[in-house]
Parts: sequence; C-alpha cells; structure tokens
Amino acid sequence: MKKLFIAFFLILLIPSLTFALDFLPTKLQLTLPAIVQYEFDGSTLEIPLNVSGTSARTWFFVYTSGKGSEIGEVQNGYLGWHYVNGIDTCVYMSAATDFTTGDNTITWAGVDSDGGAVPADEYLYYVFGFDYETPPETQKAIPPTVRFYKEDGILVKELDEDGTPLSNPYMTAIDNVSVVHKWVVGGDPENTDLTETTDLQIPEEFAYQIPRPVMPSFTDHNLVYFAESNKEALIITLRRATWVPNDLAERDPDWGIESAECFRNVLGPIDNGDGYLYWGKSDVNSTEVCTNSYISDYEGDFVAQFQNDFWIKPDEYALGATQLQGGPRWHTSKDGSGILNQSTYFTLHALADPLRYLESYEYSDFTNCFNQNGDYVLDRASEPDHPTPWLNFTESAPYCAYNYSDDNLFSVADCQGMGAVSFALLAPDYTGVGYFAFAGEPGDLHRSTFIVQNGSAYDGMYVAGIIDGGGEGFCGHDSFKGTITHKVVVADAAPSAFAVEQNSPNPANPTTTISFTLPEAGNVTVEVFNVAGQKVDTLVNDFMDSGRHSLVWDGSTVSTGVYFYTVTSGEFSRTMKMTLLK
Repeated sequence: MKKLFIAFFLILLIPSLTFALDFLPTKLQLTLPAIVQYEFDGSTLEIPLNVSGTSARTWFFVYTSGKGSEIGEVQNGYLGWHYVNGIDTCVYMSAATDFTTGDNTITWAGVDSDGGAVPADEYLYYVFGFDYETPPETQKAIPPTVRFYKEDGILVKELDEDGTPLSNPYMTAIDNVSVVHKWVVGGDPENTDLTETTDLQIPEEFAYQIPRPVMPSFTDHNLVYFAESNKEALIITLRRATWVPNDLAERDPDWGIESAECFRNVLGPIDNGDGYLYWGKSDVNSTEVCTNSYISDYEGDFVAQFQNDFWIKPDEYALGATQLQGGPRWHTSKDGSGILNQSTYFTLHALADPLRYLESYEYSDFTNCFNQNGDYVLDRASEPDHPTPWLNFTESAPYCAYNYSDDNLFSVADCQGMGAVSFALLAPDYTGVGYFAFAGEPGDLHRSTFIVQNGSAYDGMYVAGIIDGGGEGFCGHDSFKGTITHKVVVADAAPSAFAVEQNSPNPANPTTTISFTLPEAGNVTVEVFNVAGQKVDTLVNDFMDSGRHSLVWDGSTVSTGVYFYTVTSGEFSRTMKMTLLK
C-alpha cells in the first residue's frame, strides 16, 4: 500500500516538475550573405538562405541604397498612401514564401514591383520571417500575473548600461496606479515570485487614466523616468526615481519637468541613451488641437517642444469622424536605436527621428515615414460602399494600436476586430505588407506584439494577453539586411565581427550544430558546461581560419537538462545557453 501511495504521489508531482523549467524558446534564425553580386542583366538572382530553429514564413524586399536625400519628401502610392521623408524606399516586395529548416534559395529577376527592370546600381535587400507553425501559447514566457498589455506601456531593455547586449533582456510595465513590474526573460514563467516590482508612490489623483511607459534610464538602470498627470489642472510632470526592488521607489524631489495645456493621453518618457528624453501628450476626444511632443535632457530641462502636425486632421473630423486625432497615443522605441514608433488606436502610425530633428529644428525632419490611406494595410473605411470612404476615425475595424519595430525597422502593430488576425506588418519605409496570424490564433483577443532582437537566446516576438487573460507567449522571428551590388565582390573578404549563433536544433536531441564567425584566424576553443559550471565536453581546441564555422555536439553521453557552450578566440568570447532533451 505504501508503494502505491508513493507511485501515486510521483504521478501527481510529474506535471509540476514538467513546468518548473526556465524559459528557453525555439529561436528562428535566418542566415544570408551580407553582400550579393548581380549583373542586372535580366537573369535570375539566387540568394542562399539557411533557416534554423523553426520553419519560417518570409518576405523578400529590395530597397534603394543611399538615395534618401535624393528621394526627399514624397507621397508614395495610391491616394498618397504613405509619406516618406529622406529615407530609402521599397523597389520590390515578394509574395509570402514558406521555408523549412535547412538550406533554401530566394530568387529575384531584377525587377520592381510592377515587373519593370531596375537599373544597375547598389540596393539594400531585406528578409523578414516568423514561425507560422508553432502557437505562441505553447511557449509561455512570462506569467499572467505580470499582465503586460499594450495599455500598460511595455518597454523592453535589450542593452546593458554600456550598450552591450544583455544575455537576459527584461521588460517593464506599470499597473493602473503606480506599481512597476519587471520580468527578466529566461526565468520559469510558472514562478511568479521572480517578478520584481517597485512602487513609484504616485498619488492617486495624479495617476494616469491609461498607464504609460516607465523607462529605466539607459545609462543607469536603477533610475526610472515616469509621468504624473493632474487632469483637472491639465498638467503633466515628468519625474525621476531610484528603483528599490519590491519596495517603495526613492523619488527625487528636486527633479521634475512640468508641462501644462490640454491632454488626455500621456506619452511616457523614452530614453534611448543619446542624452535626451522623449515624451508628449494628446487628446483624441477633443475638437481642439492637442498634439505636443517634447524633448528634454537628463538634467530636467526642455530642449525642444513642438506641435506634431502630421496627426492633426480637422477636415476629417468635419466629414463625420467620431474622434479627432490629437496626436499619437502610444510610443515605443527599439532599445538604443534613436528611432521612435508612434501609434494610435485609429490606425495612424509613424517612425520619428528626434536626433535628425535636433540637427535642424525643422519639424519636417522629425518624421521618417507616416502611413495614411490607400494600400489597405492599417486602413479603415476602405469598403466601396462606406459612407465616409478612407476615413481613419470611424468606429470600424481594424483597431491596430501598439506598434513595435525590430532591428531593421520592420514594424508590427497588434490588430483587433478582424477575427483571426494577429498583427499588421509594415516594412522599413512603412510599405504595407499585410495582416497575418500566429498559429492557433483564436481571434479578437486584447493582445500586443513586441520584439527582442539583440543576439541573445531570447530573440523573437512576444505576444501579450493570450494565456489565462494575461502573460506572454513566444513566436520565433528574425529579419536580415544585406546589399545587392553590380560591383565585384571580394569572395574571401574577412568578416568584420565575432559572432556566435544559437545552436540548432534547440533543444538538442541528442545532437545539435554550433556555428560561429571569426573576424580573424587564430586558436579557437569551443567547450560545453553543465549548470554547475563543470566542463562536460571540448568540441575543438585548434587553430582556425577567419570566416564562419560549424561544429556538431553529441549530447548522448550526458543527461537531459540545460547546458552552456562557450566559444573563445583571442580576446573574443561568448557563452550561449542550450537545452538537451532525450
């Protein structure tokens, strides 16, 4: 009887042991050549693509290169469907193509999107891909109690205070009053005790109507910037405090920046590590113009403030729009990129370049690109029989609000009111790619998508609000930027950077491939360690030429679990985590 009880107890214990694991996603990685040579003679260009980790739904793009100043300010497309300002623009976009893991080929006939031949020149090429087969719900990353919803102002920290990539990025979001939640990616998502908080002590009468981002300082992660709002007096005050883990934050009583006038929505401060804070306010429910952007320094002084003209649409309000767009309602930024994503519930989105504005103090230099109407992506009222055609501010789908970009400025905006649609995808100049669904998309959930892409084991899309009313799921994602040129390419040119890739497949079962790139020849060691720091294998300890190398690790002689591999060559060294399942 005692043995039966023990067996029964173990059966009950197995599910809890199954879930008591650190989060380690199956990472999608796209590997392509940095430079491709093409004669622009009408032949078919073949570009090798290696897909590792997961299958990928991909798009291939060709862009102008270094032509931004020549292009200048243009309205590009049907109904002037988007505004492009001094940046390179899309020449060709492919249809979606699904690739399995392994070696594949992308082809291009040297034509633009209308089928005409493009002149011989140098072009940028991009590839964007995501895992279309694995439901995000199956790769839970963050506990539901953290509740990283889009209206909580999600911010992702991918870089350390010196600008180096974090091996474990982290995310912050504020609740509806003053408590900021912090989650370090990689912890066990079933262990809610791993959530760290700090209380900003915002008085209830000064709390936001809709919470906005709380930004840890780029140069000192212990400092956080946040906004307090007094709606009766129409005053917003930017504040600073020191993060105290799981306790009251230490507010700085001598630091504050105050702005009066109209507002309903507060754009909390963004710190990109360039010495400035970016914030603002708007009122989408007013007939009065209220679209103000601010740039301040770390000392608490205004550097610039201006009216965000692109968001003012009084003529549309007169036509019968239900709300006047008074400015962006959300803004985000890729950590350290210097570029702001601005977005609204009413499908208007923009990429802004504050540093470019500060070079000239001309408002026209602030916005890189801005979507409007005409390509059916992020458009409302495009139905032929709509009473107010192509009007953004109506009570009709899509509702695409929170907007986040990856390293190459591909932007994903969450979408609601469209059934089984997960996100809208915009290319780097806001060319509309389309609406897409994650595998298993149930449809019409309150969710947002943001991206980690800093070279860590956790690169990919994080999808909010899909598990038990909160939390985060994970979907593999990667993008790539290279060059197509008619100039002679030096085939044996040495790579410029040391890089270690995530092993593939991950988890290993029991073998996996470890790939790395050497900028120069030298002695190389590749070693594998267990979680206790004990070395379990040495894959190589020998002289290697510069370039990309791959080694296979066979884990059949060690037990299932988490391992680390370290690649060292001269002054370069990097450690990556992997999982072994047998």
